Amino acid sequence: MDLVEFGRMIGHESRVQILLALMGGKALPAGELAFRAGVTNQTASSHLNDLQKAGMIRKRKCGRFHYFEISSNELASILEALAVNLPKPTIQGTKNAISPNLKKARFCYDHLAGEVGVVISDRLVQIDALVLQEDQYALPKGGHPIYDSLGIDLNAVVSKRRKTCPRCVDWSERLPHVAGSLGATIADELLTRKFIVRSRDDRSVSVSESGISFLCEVLGLSRGECPIFCV
Repeated sequence: MDLVEFGRMIGHESRVQILLALMGGKALPAGELAFRAGVTNQTASSHLNDLQKAGMIRKRKCGRFHYFEISSNELASILEALAVNLPKPTIQGTKNAISPNLKKARFCYDHLAGEVGVVISDRLVQIDALVLQEDQYALPKGGHPIYDSLGIDLNAVVSKRRKTCPRCVDWSERLPHVAGSLGATIADELLTRKFIVRSRDDRSVSVSESGISFLCEVLGLSRGECPIFCV
């Protein structure tokens, strides 16, 4: 796919809505993508076919059903990065306003973004569990005990065939958060332990009461210091 084709794919609002729906990291069926994009099933099918031909999404079969997902981590990062350079909408007052739930916490493909994602990443930097570099994070030599507290095996994280801890710039906060295998593992661990819960309607997540207590305790934060963890 060349740049002209890429521009054509993201130059249609319905295709953009389909891509944004898939940015939550979940594979979704055509009917749900049609609903998310506000188009008929037939129109959605046409857009999905175009996106597949362009290599931006792929189709997976599960029994009698087909599900669609973003084709790669790299493409998800490009789509998220593109939004960083767009004018930042306000929370209220326009049809393109950022949903408060999405602004607070959401999945950026397979890792946490939004205010919660930024706070977690910032805290890891503050306690020297992450080293902020020009275009990526780095893990400290010898690791850090907080990862044991988070239930994360750093050896397994580093061994994965992808970047370990790149920086992803948050389109709503304009601040970096950790992505890559580390970011995905943190998000997956919080999901598994039901500390965060996916929304059924979009890619936002909510932090459970037990998740708030866990993150405040492990990260050494108080609710007063970090009001976004308040429910």
